[in-house]
Amino acid sequence: MDQNQNNEFPWRTPSEDPQGEPVRLHELKKEKKKLSLGIVALIVCVAIVFSVMGTYTLTSAMLRGLYVGELQKKQATIQSLQSALDAVKGGDGSDFGKLDFLAQLFESSSYYADKVSEEERLEAVLKAYAAATGDDYAEYYTEEEYALMLEDNVGTHVGIGISVVQTELKVESYSYQTFQVISIFKNSPAEATDLRVGDYIYAIKADGTYLTVAGLGGYTPALNAMRGEAGTAAEFLVFRKNGEGYAEHEFSITRGSYVAESVTYTTAEGDPSIGIVKILEFNLTTPTQFKAAMKALADSGVKKYVFDVRNNPGGDLLSIKAVLSYFLESGDLILSSVDNKGNVVNPYYAEQMILSGNYASCTVYSQEIGMYRDLDMVVLCNGNTASAAEVFTATLRDYGLAPIVGETTYGKGIMQSVIGLSSVSGGVYDGYVKMTTYAYVTQCGITYHEIGIEPTVGGEIPLDEAALEYNVNVLPQSLDNQLQAAISELK
Repeated sequence: MDQNQNNEFPWRTPSEDPQGEPVRLHELKKEKKKLSLGIVALIVCVAIVFSVMGTYTLTSAMLRGLYVGELQKKQATIQSLQSALDAVKGGDGSDFGKLDFLAQLFESSSYYADKVSEEERLEAVLKAYAAATGDDYAEYYTEEEYALMLEDNVGTHVGIGISVVQTELKVESYSYQTFQVISIFKNSPAEATDLRVGDYIYAIKADGTYLTVAGLGGYTPALNAMRGEAGTAAEFLVFRKNGEGYAEHEFSITRGSYVAESVTYTTAEGDPSIGIVKILEFNLTTPTQFKAAMKALADSGVKKYVFDVRNNPGGDLLSIKAVLSYFLESGDLILSSVDNKGNVVNPYYAEQMILSGNYASCTVYSQEIGMYRDLDMVVLCNGNTASAAEVFTATLRDYGLAPIVGETTYGKGIMQSVIGLSSVSGGVYDGYVKMTTYAYVTQCGITYHEIGIEPTVGGEIPLDEAALEYNVNVLPQSLDNQLQAAISELK
C-alpha cells in the first residue's frame, strides 16, 4: 500500500465530489453535524490527555518522593566511582590503577564490604600476585608469618613436640581425616606422656568441644587448633591400633618449648655395625644434630652408614653447606649459582665458617672439614627427596663418596631468597616476599632441575606393596625393601 494512502477519505467540499455531481443539502448538514461531533470528540480527547498528563506528573512527583533516598545513594555511588576513575586516569596509566578502581567499586557497592578489612584484602592481593608470577615457590609473608617461618628454620618451637603427616584412616567402615604421629621429639611435652609414634589424631577440642579434623574445616585449621601458647593444654583424641581394630585414647598435654629433631638415628636390625642416619630436613639444628648422631653411632661401634634422605624437602643453604663440609676437602665446590642472566655467581665451597646468632650452629671449624670423607656409606633417596637434600645426594655422588640407592629424586635445582620489603623500600612497606633467585649446579656441572638424580646402583627400587601400608617414618625395617637394598649395598 502507498504510504500516502489511508483507510478513510479526507474532508472535502461539494465541488470536490469524486463523481463531479452537486451534493444534496441534507448530506451537507450531515457533513456539518459530523464535523461538529468530531470537534467535540477532539476537545474531549485533548482534555483527557491533559488530565492524564496531570495525573502522570503528580504520580511522578510522588514516586520521586518515595525513592529520593535510594536515588541519592545511587548518585553518591556514581560520584564515588567517578572520583576513583578520575584518580586512575590521573595516574601513570598502568593497569594497577584498575585495582584501585575495583577496590573502590567493592567498597562502595558490595553487600560484604565490611566483612573483611582493607588490610586483609591487601594481604590476599599480595599473596595472589606472588602466586601469579609463574614462580611456583614465590610467596608473600606478613610479619607474623615470617616470624613463624624463622622459628621453624631455627628449630625452636612451642607446642607439644610431635611431627605428623596427613593420613586418612578407616575405622569400622567410616573414614576419618587424621594426623598420624611419625615422631615425638626428645625433651618435649609429648615425650613425658603415653602418646606413641603411629597414633592417629582424629579429634581436637576447640572451645570446649571435641571436633573431628573434618569438622574443624580440614587439615590446616585442625593443625592450627593443635597449636597454642606455652602453658596451655592441647586436648585431643587418637585412634591406636589394637589387634584387628583401633582403641580410642584421650590426651591433654600442656604446651611448652622444645627443639625439633631434624636428625634421628638407629642401627640396622641384626647388624649393629651399620648405622642408619635419617635427615628429616636441613634447618639450623641439622649440623649440630648430625654430628651428635654420628658420634653416638661411632661410640656404639658402627662402621658403616646409611644416610636416609627420603622425604627430605630441603632447607637452609648454610645448613647443607656445613654438613657437606664434613665430607669434602677444603675448597671443594658444593654448588654454583646461576642468575636470571645466565651469569655464574656466588659459588659455595667447603670451608671453615665461624658464624654467630641463629646461625652459630652452622659453624664449621677447620678440623671438622672432611672428617667423614673416608666413611663406608650409601645415600638412600626417593621421589620426595628435594632441594638441599638433592645437593647432599648429588655432591656425595659427584665426588665418588657414596653410591645412590632408591628412587629418582624430585628434581628441584633452584634456590629461593626471602627479601624484606622494608629494606628495599626505605621502610615504606612491611612484609616479606620469597622468590626464586638462582638456579644451581653441583660439581658435575649438569643441572638436575625437573630431572632428578637417578640411583647409581640397583636401578629404581619402589617400595613393596606391604611397605606402602605404612608411612615411611614408621615403616618397620623388615618391611622396608629400600632400606634393605641400601644395607645390602654396604655389605
